[in-house]
Amino acid sequence: MRILYVSRETPLAPSGGIATYLEYMVPAMRAAGHEVFLFTWSEAQPFQRPVSYAPFAPENVHVEALDPRQVWRICPVEAHNLFVSTWLADRIAEKVRDWRIDVVEATDFLAPCLTAFQKLQAERGAHDQLLVTYNHGFIEDFFEADQLPLPGPARMNNLCERQQARGSYLVIAPSFAAAERLGSYGIRRQVEVVREPYVFRHAEDRFAGLRDEILYMGRISLSKGIDKLIYLANLLHDVHPLRQIRLIGRIVETPFRQHDMQAYVRARLAPGLRDTVFFSDYLPRERALDLLEPGAIAPHLGSAETFSYACVESLDAGLLPVVRDGTPMAEFFPESQLHHVLDAEMRSVAGVQRQMARMLEQAAPLCAELRAHCRETLAPERIARQMGEVYDRALGAKRGRTLHAAPRRRAGIEDVTVLIPAFRPDHEFVETIDSLAWQSAGPPRVLICDDGSPESRRPWFDYASALLPDCRVIRQPNGGLLAARNTLIAACETELALFLDTDDLLAPELLAEALEAWNEHPARPQAVIPQRRNFGESAEPVLRHLLGDHLHLIENDYRMTALIPTAILRDIGFDATRRNGEGDDWAFWLRFTARGHQAAMLPREGFHYRFRRGSMSWPWSRGQNAGSRMMVREAALEMCRADPAQAQTLARALYAEGVAP
Repeated sequence: MRILYVSRETPLAPSGGIATYLEYMVPAMRAAGHEVFLFTWSEAQPFQRPVSYAPFAPENVHVEALDPRQVWRICPVEAHNLFVSTWLADRIAEKVRDWRIDVVEATDFLAPCLTAFQKLQAERGAHDQLLVTYNHGFIEDFFEADQLPLPGPARMNNLCERQQARGSYLVIAPSFAAAERLGSYGIRRQVEVVREPYVFRHAEDRFAGLRDEILYMGRISLSKGIDKLIYLANLLHDVHPLRQIRLIGRIVETPFRQHDMQAYVRARLAPGLRDTVFFSDYLPRERALDLLEPGAIAPHLGSAETFSYACVESLDAGLLPVVRDGTPMAEFFPESQLHHVLDAEMRSVAGVQRQMARMLEQAAPLCAELRAHCRETLAPERIARQMGEVYDRALGAKRGRTLHAAPRRRAGIEDVTVLIPAFRPDHEFVETIDSLAWQSAGPPRVLICDDGSPESRRPWFDYASALLPDCRVIRQPNGGLLAARNTLIAACETELALFLDTDDLLAPELLAEALEAWNEHPARPQAVIPQRRNFGESAEPVLRHLLGDHLHLIENDYRMTALIPTAILRDIGFDATRRNGEGDDWAFWLRFTARGHQAAMLPREGFHYRFRRGSMSWPWSRGQNAGSRMMVREAALEMCRADPAQAQTLARALYAEGVAP
């Protein structure tokens, strides 16, 4: 197989666990007979090419020079991950074609392939590549574990990582704990567990007797378990007096009243330990590894990891790892030694002390067994073989289209009706009709509901009938927007429909591209939603994709302009009693999700939305807000009734809303 790795963090400029993963994985995959390629990018100004391309062959590496300020001017959206992934999409797709790639493996960190995956799956040839996200860890998990609030841009950056995983054909989790966490985000389908590889530095067991010190290597933060390390040290000091606590890693300030991490640590340690703690701050990886003292106690008690190279590196160096249940680090322990794993909440002081005393008594044979177990389970050749088998199986199934129902009938422009609810249209309606007549796929069928417009507006309807070869106008007494939508749905005679308001426009290629996505997308989505560009009193692109995510319960950016089966529109419908401009679109898409439907985002700004005072995008009145929240509440209840596991989605939404600054 020809495998393209996409990540900003690489061995070319090492800085963390993802670079370590590639350092071990790439040679192992090459040794297993695969061809390996790298797409990375640099935001450094001025751009400098890497000194070395190892472990990749130079001709198999593409480094994109990127100036974030220039990219943002072209694509001004609030989320850095979103405008970067949008900018990179065409370049990634080009390299996929040029290098004839079979598998694209992208890190979830920074969501570099979010838009590229949307693009590749919406075009002809969508079954050719296996699009994979490797779950190195969502940034949101670290925000939560560090107990930090989520400002708007950060919240959108985190959303991109989750949506790239949801849009992938396959997600690889490096631990069962990581797979379970993905499930808590509703990402369960097509998740495979394959451990990360590790090459042991030391051939022999370096444990040479227990030392009376704690030695921790990693970021000094709440997410990495520094508060739990303090708790353990205080408990351990009573049964195994400690001479020293050494903390090696970048120091992160706390989110509490006591911001200074060093002061925070010393203040919470028992008085007899406060003068024994030493901080080394950040050190390059090789220097930090050289400081690991065999026989020291190495707590790895964090809450956000998907894997922990720091933990297995400590074991390799001859330290005694201490871990909690339910974390990826606990999976380094063989079944015969799981009784040494602390309970997740470390509830009992006396219980933890007894457990640690027994563990310290058996430290030498325990370290030997852990080392032998990890050498076997994390061996790069073993991991490469497993990964190759997973990719080969998934790629074969994808190209054979066996994982989905039988291919549906290909749809053409004759299968689409554009539904237009109209009340008192004006000259802007001419532009709307023109945009339909100019569609590159040919003019679609058009069905217009004249919702009680006065006779003076009849010429605008006549214009539509004259310009469009298959246009029908239904007239009814004024019932409001939602009643007009219901009338149109009931009268629609084609398999697919797309709503359009009388002042909005479609780009000439929109219907052709939406149909291509409908016909080609491997996931067989039940809707294709185009990206939007506002015009009028605002002119920014709206690119984000909230469907299926907990953030959709607290905010919305969707309209009804999407290619969707008429049968689904009839099933969900609209409450015609709502006459005050509430968030009916929001409620519709939540109900769409509650019924188990999925939508694909079409990464084209083909829907042009006229934004102005008085439009639905303008801030709601208090009454409109209350009415909208009622509709969202009912949709959330429907979602949880249909799938009780969605209660996790609701809980995450409540948390995200509660910690927003």
